Amino acid sequence: GDPDRLARELHAEAGLKRWEAERSPSAAASAVFAVLGLGAIDILILAPVVIWIGGTLLGLFIAALAAFGVGAVLTVAGPFVIHAAPVTALLLAGLGLVAAAASLGALATLGAIGCTHALVWYGRLHLRLLRPALEPHGIAA
Repeated sequence: GDPDRLARELHAEAGLKRWEAERSPSAAASAVFAVLGLGAIDILILAPVVIWIGGTLLGLFIAALAAFGVGAVLTVAGPFVIHAAPVTALLLAGLGLVAAAASLGALATLGAIGCTHALVWYGRLHLRLLRPALEPHGIAA
């Protein structure tokens, strides 16, 4: 086989194994970039989808952080700044925003993990040279 292609596939496989071993953002990024570096993914077709999903997830994370900040400020400073509303209503509204932000952040994190799994799965479908070496061999006795 092509030694350069084999080296790229070994590097991609190492990145994918690292993602399976440790679930961290750096391992996810290395797995995604290893698969992209492999050239196994049709960039012209898959890149717009990955960019759209990545942008949506980034927007959800930013919205969760903003809602968390607004909820925290409303909970702490709301009763002192807004005098027209009851204190209990302001505290509950702030806590509700914090809870909604935590839920949105958790769902966005699950979405990011799911997208990383899908991309790793798609990349493994396209490993050509390593596939015969990775599959178990039936040895006739």
